[in-house]
Amino acid sequence: MSEAETKQIVGQCVEITEKNGWTSFSVDVGTQYPVRLSTKVAAIIEQARAVGSDVATWTFKESQGNENPNKPGTYYMNRYLDKAEAGERTAEQVAGDEAHSPGSDSARTASGTPVPTPHHEPIAPADKDRAITRMSCLSSAANLLQGVGFENEGQRIAAWIAAAAAAERHVYRDIEDPEYDDSVPF
Repeated sequence: MSEAETKQIVGQCVEITEKNGWTSFSVDVGTQYPVRLSTKVAAIIEQARAVGSDVATWTFKESQGNENPNKPGTYYMNRYLDKAEAGERTAEQVAGDEAHSPGSDSARTASGTPVPTPHHEPIAPADKDRAITRMSCLSSAANLLQGVGFENEGQRIAAWIAAAAAAERHVYRDIEDPEYDDSVPF
């Protein structure tokens, strides 16, 4: 196991789970998968729950865990939540706080660079499914139209968007439009 390193992320809590005395907070930071932070400390759990679904700065310790039996040669990552604060903070602000606290190690955030923040508002979990479906439809439409000759780029893009929109309507036909006619026109 490696030595624990203190890290920070800025994101929105999208899920809270409890298992075997541990409480885990899944934090959406704009990547494919949320970062899962765990703790057993009641005060930290209460602090993180108080943040709710607001964008917050999450401070945690990360260390290498046991070997992953499903992928030999790789290891699990342990991420233990230390603090959750509503709002966004820079590494300099955190370093200033740590310099004034007893037993702090300011080298952990000595880079002085701002903590990365999402370039957009976090996507709500239900909207994330819709975004994934939309991306899949766009990809499928692009594959479908590959090699088809168009007079210009505008026609190609219009056909691509139309095909993707039709695929998305088909996927969501029972949810949004119960009268949708999915019969084949030929």
